[in-house]
Amino acid sequence: MVSYERQTINSPNPLARFAHRRRVAKSVALAEKYLPQKGVVVDFGAGTGLFLSALGARRSDAMLYAVEPFMPSANDPRIHYIPNLASLKLEADLISAFEVCEHLTDAETEQFLGSAQHSIKIDGKLIISVPIMIGGALVLKELNRCLLFRRASDYSISELLAGVFGRTVQRPTNRLPTHKGFDFRWLREKLRERFSIEAEILSPLPLPWWANSQVFFICRKA
Repeated sequence: MVSYERQTINSPNPLARFAHRRRVAKSVALAEKYLPQKGVVVDFGAGTGLFLSALGARRSDAMLYAVEPFMPSANDPRIHYIPNLASLKLEADLISAFEVCEHLTDAETEQFLGSAQHSIKIDGKLIISVPIMIGGALVLKELNRCLLFRRASDYSISELLAGVFGRTVQRPTNRLPTHKGFDFRWLREKLRERFSIEAEILSPLPLPWWANSQVFFICRKA
């Protein structure tokens, strides 16, 4: 097993490490921008609690909630854990989901977006980040997986070529351990069914999507 931190913010690969650290910094900066004073933020798929702890260090006024069904609770008394968005007893000013939606089934994605739509304030924000798994970044990410972590690629040669050129690659049934076939453009259309997308931000470079690693969607209720 390779820890989540070693795969992301503490990766031995300097490019991967740079991209993930920029992603975390961008996540905190965006949350700070859109969260009002004494605002309520819920991080869906909170992981190790890194984002909420970093936000709490900068915004001591914020009420921090986490939904995390798999990883142990963070040792941070500022973070309040809840089983799901439906159990939140008050409306959220901000709901976030960073590097989570690529692991959900289509049905789970619909359920999450529906719950977020119901749980967020009328003027609240939904901020989502997902990896870009098409275009040039796909090759670099698969090389990183194979060389640094000695894991075989989930892609065949034909699937890899299809992904590089932005074509559809079939997604596996079990999506928890893989990003295979995820297309951020599909999620964009799902978001538009329930929300208005105010901004689409690429990371970590000021380049087109096919040369970047992640994309952020800033959304509000339609």
